[in-house]
Amino acid sequence: MQQLNVFGYRTDYLLEFENQIAWYCDVLKEDKDSIHYSEHIVPHKGKAICGMKYEEYVDVKKDRLKGLTYDQILMYLKNIKKEERIDKYKTLLNSKNISFKADLFTWHNRDLN
Repeated sequence: MQQLNVFGYRTDYLLEFENQIAWYCDVLKEDKDSIHYSEHIVPHKGKAICGMKYEEYVDVKKDRLKGLTYDQILMYLKNIKKEERIDKYKTLLNSKNISFKADLFTWHNRDLN
């Protein structure tokens, strides 16, 4: 796992790897107002659906964390199987009545065709 500290804000890569099909990346990061967790899949040219990219994310405003810290979220996510991580994170936030924004984006990059 790689950790970056940019402008006083943290970025932690929980997963980053590449295979013959795609590049995969799961990242927890913070900015001034929010903590963001996202999972990315970017297929390689000629693999899967060429140019199709996927991002699923959960964003939480820091002022709504009710005492939950970045480090606690990071440790929680690190100790969950990758396949269950985003769903269990949402369940944790819901159980603590912490509001969040979550979505799944797919888009097509026509430049790769």
